[in-house]
Amino acid sequence: MTELCGICSSEKVDMVLVAGDVFDGSNPPAKAEELYYDALERLCDGGSRAVVVIAGNHDSPDRIRAANPLAVKHGISLVGYPGDDLGPGGPIGSARRVRAGQGWLEVHCPTCDQTAFIVTLAYPSESRLNEVIGESLTDNGRQAAYSDRVAELLNGRLAFARDDTVRLVVGHLFAFGCKESDSERQIQLGGALAVRPEAFDPGIGYVALGHLHRPQAVSGSPVPCRYSGSPLSYSFSESDHQKEVLLVDLAKDGQVAVTPIGLTSGKPLKRWTPKNLEEALRWCADARNLNCWVDMELVRDQPLTVSEISTLRAAHPGLVNIRLRSSAQTPIQEEKRISELPLVDRFRLFCQRNGTEPDQPLLDLFLELVNQEGKEGAEVEASRA
Repeated sequence: MTELCGICSSEKVDMVLVAGDVFDGSNPPAKAEELYYDALERLCDGGSRAVVVIAGNHDSPDRIRAANPLAVKHGISLVGYPGDDLGPGGPIGSARRVRAGQGWLEVHCPTCDQTAFIVTLAYPSESRLNEVIGESLTDNGRQAAYSDRVAELLNGRLAFARDDTVRLVVGHLFAFGCKESDSERQIQLGGALAVRPEAFDPGIGYVALGHLHRPQAVSGSPVPCRYSGSPLSYSFSESDHQKEVLLVDLAKDGQVAVTPIGLTSGKPLKRWTPKNLEEALRWCADARNLNCWVDMELVRDQPLTVSEISTLRAAHPGLVNIRLRSSAQTPIQEEKRISELPLVDRFRLFCQRNGTEPDQPLLDLFLELVNQEGKEGAEVEASRA
C-alpha cells in the first residue's frame, strides 16, 4: 500500500478506481478490514483525491458498502451491487459526488476542471442483472443474453452522462477472450458469463476491469479497456507476471494514454526445475534468489531422503513446494486443477510435493484405507436409518 500511495502522489493522481476483489472471501478477518480502511484513508489523501471501490465476486457487497456514511465525507464511494444508488454527497472543496443514480456516479475531483461520469458495474451475476433490468430480453443463448444484458445496462446508464464529463466504466466481470490464472475464483462457465468486447460503447473514455489477475488489454474492444491485474501474485501460474497499476490520462479532446507502472513490493513467485540436488542447492544459496517464494520440480529418479529434504528447506526459507520428476517424465501441468484429478493421483501429487515418489504398495495401502473408511461410513449411516 505504501508503494501505491507513493505512485498516486508522485504521478499527481486525481482519482483511484478499485475494480473489485478487495477481500479473498465474504467474511474477511478483522485485520484485513483494518488494512482496507487504512488503505482507503491513505489513498483519498484527506479528500483531495477521489476513490471509487466496487465489489467483486469474492466480496460481500453489503460489507464493501457498509462504511459509505463515513466514506462520503472523504470523497470515497463504495459500491456493493450493480444497481446501487449512493446519491450525491461530500464536502465542498474536496472530492465529492455531485450527482448519482442507479449504478452511476458523477464525481468532482478538486484538482480537475472536469467531472468524471462513472458507470459502476459491481460483480454482475445473472440474478443481480435481472434485478436491475429484468428478464425482458429474448434469450438467444445464455452467453449472448448475459452479454446483451450488460450492454443494455451500460447504455442505459451512459444516457445520464453530460457532454462535458469524462466517461468511465469500472466493472468486475470476465471479458471474452481474456486469459485466466489458476488463482481466480470462477465467475463464468464455458464462456456463459463472459461479456463480448463490443458491448462497450465507443463513447466511453476508458474501461477499468477487475477479476483477472493477469494484467492485459481486452482485444476487440472499441475503447481502451484493460485489466490492471492483482497487485500481488496468488499462485505459481502467475510467476511470469509483472504486477502493475495503470495510470490513465484522459484529455479534453478525447485522447487516452494508458501507462503501466510496474510494482516491486511483495515477494515474486518463481518456478525452478533443477537437474539435480547440487544445482538446487546452488540456486538456494544465490543471494539473488532469496527474496522469493519457490515452487521446485527437481529432476531425480530416486526419492529424497528426510535429511536431503531438511537440507533443502534450511537452504531457502521461501521453498513452498518440493516435488520430484523422473528424467523420463514430462513436467506436471499446473494449469490442471487438483480437484479434477482422481483421488489416487491427488495422493501421488501430495507425496511428490513432499519430496517422495510413492511406490505401488503405498498406493494400494492408501486405496485400502480410503475404501475401509467409506464402508465404515456407510455402515454408520445405515444404523442411523
